[in-house]
Amino acid sequence: MKLLEEREGCLIAEGKAGRRLKHHTKGQTFTVPHASLEVYALNEGYTVSFDIAEGGVISIYCNIAQPCVRKGNDVSFVDLDLDLLWNEELGWRVVDEDEFEDNRRRLGYPDELVRYAQRSLRDLQERAHRGRFPFDGSLDAQVSRIAAETAKLNE
Repeated sequence: MKLLEEREGCLIAEGKAGRRLKHHTKGQTFTVPHASLEVYALNEGYTVSFDIAEGGVISIYCNIAQPCVRKGNDVSFVDLDLDLLWNEELGWRVVDEDEFEDNRRRLGYPDELVRYAQRSLRDLQERAHRGRFPFDGSLDAQVSRIAAETAKLNE
């Protein structure tokens, strides 16, 4: 990941196609096949990944999480299981509600954490619906740049 800027209480970073992503709780490492523009909220409960291919955003993957923590060049967050996804075919949808409920019971999530996760999900859905940052188009120039660079690499 390459940190691009800090804006609106968020770190904005670029992810290159082919990067490795380590999922600590699942104990797996994934290879991400496409480039992305990443948003890590430092004061709110979300991360957003604009997945870029074919000249633009092909999907959006949002984690509901505790606020991200920056330590030097590293950014980490605690994923709270709930995810908000978008793609052209299906639009916006919430996934992993069953995983959230299973972990809520199994791990004994405190009521305050459950309310925080649910509130964070509603707030992020509202941002998307109303076109507020990071869904307000203010990142379009960076998405276009990444898409163009990715297309050149694939020529």
